[in-house]
Amino acid sequence: MVASDLYEGIRMARALDIPGITQLLQPLEKYGTLAWRTEEELIVALDSFVVVEREGQIIACASLFAYLKEKCGEVAFIAVSPKYRGQGQGDKLLDYIEKKASSLGIQMLFLRTTRTEDWFVRRGFSECCVGQIPVERRKRINVLHGSKCYMKRLLPDRSSIHFDNVSLA
Repeated sequence: MVASDLYEGIRMARALDIPGITQLLQPLEKYGTLAWRTEEELIVALDSFVVVEREGQIIACASLFAYLKEKCGEVAFIAVSPKYRGQGQGDKLLDYIEKKASSLGIQMLFLRTTRTEDWFVRRGFSECCVGQIPVERRKRINVLHGSKCYMKRLLPDRSSIHFDNVSLA
């Protein structure tokens, strides 16, 4: 009997994923959707990346850069293989990032985008001014890139709250 189930999972990225991440990002960098990054820059940022792996292939990625002092985080590098677009992979990544951010005590997510504003708005993000993002990040913004800033307030992480000795009857 041959199983028809496909393995697909979401997880934190590993060094072996860099070629797959690069393959997802290069077309977006080529068309100006994402700022160009070297392999060395990706290696440095690897701990912030989340990937969706399907049958051993990286089919989607995203990253979360935490600014814990400000209780906010930046969502970046969301990319889905063209073959898997329209199948909820971006939603899956953003859900994962939001849960991870919330578990870190992050209360606000922000991002910069040039082309996919409508998708982020549907996911609860609102346009904001650059002055609302952390100063450390503001210093590195390339205004020539022409991106807009969006922000979303996260619900508190309630996963660690326990209701001891409470009767709901």
